[in-house]
Amino acid sequence: MWSTLQIFHSEASDRDLFSMADSFSWKTCMRTVIVSDSRIHPSPVDLPTTWESKTGYEAYRLLLEIISGLKSKLFGETEVLAQFRQRFQELPDQAFGEYLAKLRDNLIEDCRSLRSGYLQNLGEQSYGGLADKYLSEAKNPPKEVVLFGTGQLAEKLLPWLSNSDKKTKIVGRNPDRLEYLASVSNSSYHLMEDWSPNGEAWVIAAPMDLSPWMDKLTPGNLVLDFREEPLESSWPSGVIYISFADMLSSLKETEERTRKVKEELKSVLDELLQEREWEAHQIVFGWDDLPCPTF
Repeated sequence: MWSTLQIFHSEASDRDLFSMADSFSWKTCMRTVIVSDSRIHPSPVDLPTTWESKTGYEAYRLLLEIISGLKSKLFGETEVLAQFRQRFQELPDQAFGEYLAKLRDNLIEDCRSLRSGYLQNLGEQSYGGLADKYLSEAKNPPKEVVLFGTGQLAEKLLPWLSNSDKKTKIVGRNPDRLEYLASVSNSSYHLMEDWSPNGEAWVIAAPMDLSPWMDKLTPGNLVLDFREEPLESSWPSGVIYISFADMLSSLKETEERTRKVKEELKSVLDELLQEREWEAHQIVFGWDDLPCPTF
């Protein structure tokens, strides 16, 4: 079934500069995936070096690893599956849409199998869970939190913040997204240029440079930074600054189990792919047996 599947994947910062006509793209805050068929889109000669290309069941394996959180910085995280489900609800018409729907259903089925059998009890498995952990376990838990950003990561963090006993304020540059996120979370919001710190804890979920506001921080203020690379040169003395790398390092208690799971999953994924390939060979009148469709 998936012998002609074609996947292009990139986590580079300039990944939006490459696209492919008549294909299906899926973008998150961390990566871009383009899904196509190798009979229609052979690997382009101008594919940027920051992109990888996979075909057939290796492409299926890559997608399964992505939606299962095996390719995420937070190993086994759950948000990426929700993002995948949402994007793959909006499929094109005709044969390619039916093909993508079958791909989606197979991937979700195999992801459930991996999660239930191997991705349990690994510590925090969501970015929101990490934020809640640090805010709740702070020496002086904050009563108010400012969430910086209006993108997908901010949207995934927001339920954990707004459902707590803390007052949450969203700060960003996109007025439409600010209004939407505030309406679904019962939070207040401010445009970046209109906001001024007032002793709140900071949760950074967007590539913003907060240097102009750092002098308003006071010793003991908590800053949780979910960016992979901070844009500020340093933080004021006494501020409790916790980087994303620090958060991942804090999960040491599950590190050995995670390492064992990663090793075990190599053979598990091999078996899953083999089953999918055998399944395809048993479908006499499957999609692969039809003439190449026009998408």
